[in-house]
Amino acid sequence: MKEFKKNNTINGVLNNSTLIYRFFRPVYTLLFINLILISGCSSSKKNEKLDICSSTALPCVLSNEYVLLITNRGNIKLELYGKSAPITVGNFIDFVEKGAYNKTIFNRVIKEPYPFIIRGGENILKDSENKFIDENTGKRRYIPLEIKLKTKKLPIYGKEIDISNQINKIELKHKRSYLSMDRSKALNSASSQFHILLKPLPELDGRYAVFGKVISGMNIVDLIQEEDFIIEAKRVDF
Repeated sequence: MKEFKKNNTINGVLNNSTLIYRFFRPVYTLLFINLILISGCSSSKKNEKLDICSSTALPCVLSNEYVLLITNRGNIKLELYGKSAPITVGNFIDFVEKGAYNKTIFNRVIKEPYPFIIRGGENILKDSENKFIDENTGKRRYIPLEIKLKTKKLPIYGKEIDISNQINKIELKHKRSYLSMDRSKALNSASSQFHILLKPLPELDGRYAVFGKVISGMNIVDLIQEEDFIIEAKRVDF
């Protein structure tokens, strides 16, 4: 009899537990889903905090920066996008602050048969002093090809983007007035030379690193000829 009562008690508890579970199952499910969402948000926030600048010895800048190019033709103001191209912008800003672009020539200007590019940052300096040297190595500094997709947290390094659906997702493209780093055939051979685009050049998207644009003085850019030069490049406020 006692055993029967004991079993009834256990069954009652089990039945009650089942009823309680059924009653609270929607609550448990909601809590479980919330736990997954919270974990996902934590992981997402962690990814958002990834900082390329903490993992490279190269100059690196994560903010928008502004540079004034004082040329023999007039002033050109640049806006540089550190969030999209932190190493490329960091490299450029480092050379600006060292005065490396001062008294350098625009050594290549292509306007025929149609406007194309002007190129600055040539290592041939008017005062013959080479300032495009990494003080840590004593050698010329080279930086990797750096291209940021809209769908990615961090830029892609050392790789051309040649798939059409990825090209469409590139954050900074080759448009008129934009700045792009020059390089040789080697992907990671950019250093000091840069282009200012005189027209949209989508054929260069995914092959060269775009890192900024001219925000004032594009009329001056259109006047530049080969052998014109930068008198001074300096970092400025917006």
